[in-house]
Amino acid sequence: MEADIKISIIIPVYNAERYLKECLESVVSQTIRQKEILCIDDGSSDRSYQILQQYRQRYPYIRIFRQENRGAGEARNVGLRYAEGQFVSFLDADDLYIDSQALEKMVQTCEDRGGPVCAGLRRYYYENGTIEDYELYREYFEGGRNPEGVVLRFRDHQDEYFYQNYIYEMKVIREKEIYFPGYKRYEDPLFFLKYMVSIEEYVVLPLEFYGYRFSDEAAGRKETYLEDTLKGIRDNAVIADEYHLDKLKDVLAYRVSEEYLAGIIKNANTEILELLREIKTILLRDNREEKTVSEKSLEIVCAFLEGDFHGSCLGAYFEKQGKTGVAVYGLGKFGRMTVERLRKGAALKVYGVDRKVKELEGIEVGTLEEINKKCDSIIVTPVKGNKEIAADIKKVWCGNVYGLYEILLKIEGHEIKDHG
Repeated sequence: MEADIKISIIIPVYNAERYLKECLESVVSQTIRQKEILCIDDGSSDRSYQILQQYRQRYPYIRIFRQENRGAGEARNVGLRYAEGQFVSFLDADDLYIDSQALEKMVQTCEDRGGPVCAGLRRYYYENGTIEDYELYREYFEGGRNPEGVVLRFRDHQDEYFYQNYIYEMKVIREKEIYFPGYKRYEDPLFFLKYMVSIEEYVVLPLEFYGYRFSDEAAGRKETYLEDTLKGIRDNAVIADEYHLDKLKDVLAYRVSEEYLAGIIKNANTEILELLREIKTILLRDNREEKTVSEKSLEIVCAFLEGDFHGSCLGAYFEKQGKTGVAVYGLGKFGRMTVERLRKGAALKVYGVDRKVKELEGIEVGTLEEINKKCDSIIVTPVKGNKEIAADIKKVWCGNVYGLYEILLKIEGHEIKDHG
């Protein structure tokens, strides 16, 4: 092994035999000589460990570690404890490095500029064979601009994803004690954010570096270990609040209200509800009246789940007022959730109004004029421009017009219970 190791590449491996050889070939073909590859077998039950041993025999700078299945984050921590390189990069066992000179160029850039981080570009590899450039940082290099790279500040970007696009200086990791939390999901964004707030600037090079293999299986993982995901988002929210990273706070609100929403609703339990309360408190603690769409959506998600767990019932609220029918304006994600809750535990007739959606199973959809003839109450569900939309509807609607968030809070306050 080289006496002076420039970079350690850490690869957690769990049942990855399908792509592992391609992954390892992309690393051993990296032109940088002073490298070591740390592969941590995380309790694989397939041929992954045997493949690692075969490569270890051919390439003595590959080091193999084994542990019972504890998750990728814990596996990476093993790699960090034993890594001897000046810099470190992380590669998943089903992904690959694209440009064989990438690590050499990135390490050289860090050494020449005295920087603790260097990043490259990213591509998606789909199962159907399609390869797609990911947009992150590409705007800086359009038309051949900035061939030597650009120097950026994390405060100007404030995103917590795609940590694999970077190489990191080990000295910073050890001095700041930055490791991966023991979460099964969303462990890497927390590592990344802790590192990036501890530095001032980083360099991005116009080279194709990381190949991310996008699969349906990977997309489906967003609905697993949701408690761990929300713990990671909560921890990052604390950091974003401490460092006044308002853009990142909005990104985190988006993660909850859009990216992980389906899984949250499907798997909701008391722990998830409590984590959502914590996240909402942290992200919205400044009580600004003008909130972003993501922040408003986060409020609505929390209000829906609060109502579900307390037995508050939209349908029961309107039935108690003697209503037999209620309309829902906007049949997007929150509109459909509203329809479901109006129909639950009540005998209401539910109607829909939407410019794009012309039919929805179980309810009649029509224009404002058509539906107004059938009922006098309507709930406005679009988050963006909700007040403005409600104000316009009031001009033509004969009856009560409610904003979604306001009616959810009102029902919760009145403790209208599901009597089903």
